[in-house]
Amino acid sequence: MTSAATAPSTGGAPRIAVAGLMFEANTFAPGLTGLAAFESSTFVEGAAVLTIGDGLDSVAGAVAVAREAGAVVIPTTLAGAMSGPTVAAGVYPALRERLLAGLAPLRGQVDGVYLQLHGAMVTEDDPDAEGDLLEAVAELMGVPVAASFDLHCHFTARMGSATPLIAGYHTLPHVDMVSTGARAMTLLLAQLRGAAPVLAWRKIPMITSSEGQDTNHPPISEVMARIREIIAEPDVLDASLFMTQPWLDVPELAWAALVITDGRKELAQARADELAQMAWDRREQVLAPKVPIDSALRTAAQAERDAGLGPFVLGDGADSVSAGATGDGVEVLAGFLRNELTGRAQVIVADADAARRCAEAGLGAEVTVRVGGSLAAAFHSPAEITGTVVTLTDGRFQSLYPPAPVDVGTTAVVRVGEHLHVVITERPSSQLDYQLYLRVGLDPREAHVVVTKSAGGYRAFFEPIARECLDVDTRGPSDSRIERLPFTKVDRPLYPLDPDLSWSARA
Repeated sequence: MTSAATAPSTGGAPRIAVAGLMFEANTFAPGLTGLAAFESSTFVEGAAVLTIGDGLDSVAGAVAVAREAGAVVIPTTLAGAMSGPTVAAGVYPALRERLLAGLAPLRGQVDGVYLQLHGAMVTEDDPDAEGDLLEAVAELMGVPVAASFDLHCHFTARMGSATPLIAGYHTLPHVDMVSTGARAMTLLLAQLRGAAPVLAWRKIPMITSSEGQDTNHPPISEVMARIREIIAEPDVLDASLFMTQPWLDVPELAWAALVITDGRKELAQARADELAQMAWDRREQVLAPKVPIDSALRTAAQAERDAGLGPFVLGDGADSVSAGATGDGVEVLAGFLRNELTGRAQVIVADADAARRCAEAGLGAEVTVRVGGSLAAAFHSPAEITGTVVTLTDGRFQSLYPPAPVDVGTTAVVRVGEHLHVVITERPSSQLDYQLYLRVGLDPREAHVVVTKSAGGYRAFFEPIARECLDVDTRGPSDSRIERLPFTKVDRPLYPLDPDLSWSARA
């Protein structure tokens, strides 16, 4: 538990330590995530903690609120990696030790700690890494600990017992990282100023794919509107709805509604139960509809080419790299090969061997390569393409969503026929934004069909430029048809694995 301290122990301006560890696991993705994934992505300390996110991450929001309140911010360490398979044994203990070692010299010198976390870091050492980390930081530092989380946090009782100062994203696509950090810091400052935050939560026995969780549209927009009303009530400090990372086979997996009040436990629980019931009542509406690949491609082929209308954007959510999938699915690519294309089509596939072969062949070379199916063979089979290598790059670019530098290794573009452009990367690439397409000279705004391997989150960047967004029916480690995946460790009953489940938050 965090310290009961409610005022700065230093007697002056509050001093706040800042640290973070960001990772989202997918336990259905093959392989393990090693330490190198963090070291080659986000692995900074000191002042760089405050700038690595280019002012677009939750740290930026937390720091802005702290400084506006006159607090002294002390950055320590930050680590993060792209979503992927379960974290290998020994990696989390090393990252944990690094974060704690960065905080330890500040023990007795700070009044609070802010942590930027994701909430779905499953490791071979601990299936609830963030719960363990919150406990460890609170015990080490003896001061209040606040944390910001992704909307897909796998919230656990361990997290809730470690600290009441928890704020989660309110948006999908995630566009409120900065304001979520600000909310977490506001909670921390409220406690330091004398508030008595109490947290209540209600787990909701359901898991769903993120395509149906768009907070801009019903049914989830209705729940989020109620959250805003609740936060505006007297004595309510904050509220969140965690719709969880569904591609985790771990105990306690479920949605969760959280409400924090100033000393009013019964109010917090009543509002958490209300939000939980709202979410449960909408469970069938949240299930993600999918369009068959050939139907989506026929829709695009039959539409008159008009650059002013933007591209058809096909969301390949089952192979969503930002949800921990492997990015080597080629079902949509195979669809392109068997359907007539009437304008430029572009797709990204991760395949280290194919990328290397294209680089060895060189620009302008004619190549025949098998792509895909190299990482998640249980889900994907390769496809053969023949075309011209038209682009070769080092695969380095600045991602906007999430805000971080990215290196996907050797990257080639192979033009197949007149219209199809296949981007082949050495390592999987998140496709929540279209920065990689821009990096290789394929502006999606000028294409007819664009594929993005994302389960709904792509809409923040792609929907504004799209003629139409179509979530297509494919297989992969982040399949929207949850019931097709081999769950063995989750607590049952759980919707939609148990479709006839009867439940009430008021029971």
